Amino acid sequence: MTKTTAPALIVTEVSRQIVYEGRTLADVNPEASVADVLAVHALSLPELATAVVEGPELKEGQRVYTVKKRLGTKG
Repeated sequence: MTKTTAPALIVTEVSRQIVYEGRTLADVNPEASVADVLAVHALSLPELATAVVEGPELKEGQRVYTVKKRLGTKG
């Protein structure tokens, strides 16, 4: 009887990146939700309070979330 071994499973941690208007926002708490991180950034960028989050997309070993302004109409 021949014993075969399974290939080794490699586990790597995937970090997240939050991108808004082409710049990466600091992930102030990797344990928090993306919405919670945006709430902190909304203190200095008020438009993030109503922003829309897309993703994540897996890029270069990171989960990338793209944040976009919510479009609306005045009036």
